[in-house]
Amino acid sequence: QKLSNLVAHMLLVSATCLSLSLKTSFKPQSLPPFLVPYNEKALALTDTAIEHDSLSVSRGVSYGPASHQTLDVWAPVAPTTASLPIVVGIHGGGWEFGYPEWAGFGALTVCATPALYITPAYALGLGEQQAWPESRDDLLAALRWVVEHAKEYGGDPARIILTGHSAGAHLAACLGLDPPLLRSAGVAPSAIKALFLVSGPVGLRAQDFAPAHWLWRFWVGRPLIWWLYRKGVSPNLRAVVGSPPEPTAVLAASPLARLAEQDLAELPGLVHVTYGGKRDFPFCKPQAKRLRAELERLGRSATSAPRVEVLEMSECDHFGTHWALAEPGSEWIAALQTALKES
Repeated sequence: QKLSNLVAHMLLVSATCLSLSLKTSFKPQSLPPFLVPYNEKALALTDTAIEHDSLSVSRGVSYGPASHQTLDVWAPVAPTTASLPIVVGIHGGGWEFGYPEWAGFGALTVCATPALYITPAYALGLGEQQAWPESRDDLLAALRWVVEHAKEYGGDPARIILTGHSAGAHLAACLGLDPPLLRSAGVAPSAIKALFLVSGPVGLRAQDFAPAHWLWRFWVGRPLIWWLYRKGVSPNLRAVVGSPPEPTAVLAASPLARLAEQDLAELPGLVHVTYGGKRDFPFCKPQAKRLRAELERLGRSATSAPRVEVLEMSECDHFGTHWALAEPGSEWIAALQTALKES
């Protein structure tokens, strides 16, 4: 009787712990006020996904020796006969803040395809330090873990889609648009079938933030853009490029600037770029269009090049484009599901 009571007590404690809010499962960050509503909603949606009976989740799986090098693996409960394609979702937060749960809320829609969904943590600035290149290198290590361990969770390591929102989109582009970097980490570029970049920059140079490309070329426009970059833009990039900006870090973290160096045949077959309407960050739309234009320009002289899709979600702000990840009927999810089925 005592043993059965002890077991019942342990089960009750376990159930209570599982039902606790996600807020208790990680070290709190001192978020700036504008991120607090986003954080609350993301955690609530991820809590819902954790409790859903159609999903299983392995949380806090280590992909490296550092305490922050962990990831969550989400999978559909329904049995499948074939290995599942994999979506790796990289959270945003301005390279300073964020949790895997800021991407985890999309598990219900992603896994329903069906697919495996993996959301890694990575090095952050936390308002105190430069996180580059550690943030990029952490995600490379996470990708290597995916390739080595995905089969244990029913995933196919040869069919990976990288996606990210905001700073996460930038980091996804830094990985997916750099085949030599992937190879250096033991990840075959051919394993990355598609990139889904949501409301994020693909270049961190001053000219990448010019509202129109001709303005950078105009003799009066260039000094103005440099001034705006130093005063208003680069402070927000501090966790990547340093303060003041380090030219080598700026170039290394600007995949748009280095596309001409790449073998386009080794890039993902699909590059899908999403941005919001007037309430999204002002660089998102012009950078999305420049990425498409550059890939199309280079593709004209290449034997093979990625297909580029650009999706404008005109009613969405910067965070609204990401909430589409949790909406089964959204255009973004429809495009992702098509890519997964084609992978």
